[in-house]
Amino acid sequence: MQPQNLAQSVVLRAPRLRAASLAAAAVTALAACGGGGGGDSTPATPAAVQTRLCPASLDYSTTFTGGTGSGELVKVQVDTTKKTWQVTFLDSSVPRKTGTVQPTRSDPTNGQNVMSGTLQAETGLPTEKLNQCAFQLVGASLDPNRPAKLFIGEGVVGGTIPGARIQFNGVLGAGAVPDTTFPYFQFIGFAQTETDLSKIAGQYNGTGFHEVPSKNFLTVAQDYRMALAADGSFTVCDNASGTCEKKGNNFVPQASGALLSTNYKAESQPPTLGSTLGHVYLIVGKLRGQLVPIMIRVGYANDSLANGPLGADDEIGIGMMSPAVAITQGTVNGEYVGVDSNFDYRTTALVDAAATMLDPFRPADASLAIPYKLDYSQVVPGVVTTTRRDAAAGSGPKGKLMFTGGVFGFLESRDNGPYFTVGAFVQ
Repeated sequence: MQPQNLAQSVVLRAPRLRAASLAAAAVTALAACGGGGGGDSTPATPAAVQTRLCPASLDYSTTFTGGTGSGELVKVQVDTTKKTWQVTFLDSSVPRKTGTVQPTRSDPTNGQNVMSGTLQAETGLPTEKLNQCAFQLVGASLDPNRPAKLFIGEGVVGGTIPGARIQFNGVLGAGAVPDTTFPYFQFIGFAQTETDLSKIAGQYNGTGFHEVPSKNFLTVAQDYRMALAADGSFTVCDNASGTCEKKGNNFVPQASGALLSTNYKAESQPPTLGSTLGHVYLIVGKLRGQLVPIMIRVGYANDSLANGPLGADDEIGIGMMSPAVAITQGTVNGEYVGVDSNFDYRTTALVDAAATMLDPFRPADASLAIPYKLDYSQVVPGVVTTTRRDAAAGSGPKGKLMFTGGVFGFLESRDNGPYFTVGAFVQ
């Protein structure tokens, strides 16, 4: 389970120069200081008031409902005046204690499904305008050298939430989980969500990143198309195999603001132990007049008949869906921020047919930039394919980008495994 990266892209010429130019251009664009001046004979006009990238203040009356790379349905709240944060785990298969599988972090006994702490203003981003919308969650990370951070936008929050140390000896000789510490988990959530299936129904493309703790944290990609009906029924077609099936029970609206499908088949089959008992949530955010469906899978692990069937169907993860509608080049230009499946924060800048992923805290370091070329021909409407701009023709990994509501999902094959990130529009 690894956080998603923030990425930014700009058009460059020689690969190295392009990366450096991109970094500089991204920083300049992110600064977005308005105003202008006339010629030598015309007085400069007053600088325009800068438009904030996030609300001037937030308190716990605003709730961001979303999902995590650890397959958890959570509610995140921040108070930017009192400088506090709170995370409520609504559904999770992440154990509360190392060496166990139950209870999980969402067990509400004695209010233990709520974590809280203090906020610290971020100072490491290239402009004050960005720093004023980013905060460190003090005490949330299990690695003091890698603080958990939230990036706040208008109606959306992305970044990371508290991590966990996971280990389990297994059940009936199966389902052992190696001792692994995750400093934090990636997160994206929304101030407003949609649960009316008549408004959500449609044709979607989907990508995602899952892990299976009981299979030595095997990583698997999601790359599919979904037809979702107004009654909650759906069909999923896997793009790799071409097979189509109904992978779980009909989606049903929940009081949490999400949609739930139970007994949802995992990407890695068969389950380590027992039958398909994991489930998924669709958290459909409402942003910029569009719907942004984020899908998480909550795994199932149980070692006691007192708690239900014995089993280890513990695949967990996060993905994104977008409408299967063609995207016009230029309409998604901008800077995006997020966290990736490698636990790295990333910024992405897109300008027409070029994009570059950067480290937002070291944007001028060209060695950390990955420049991409985007192909908007879209054999599959809504899926923009990518190639590495600095790779020889016909070589390098191929990627897929999807967009909706100012959020993008990106899937690529890296190091013989899937790489996935979700980025939210900054400006």
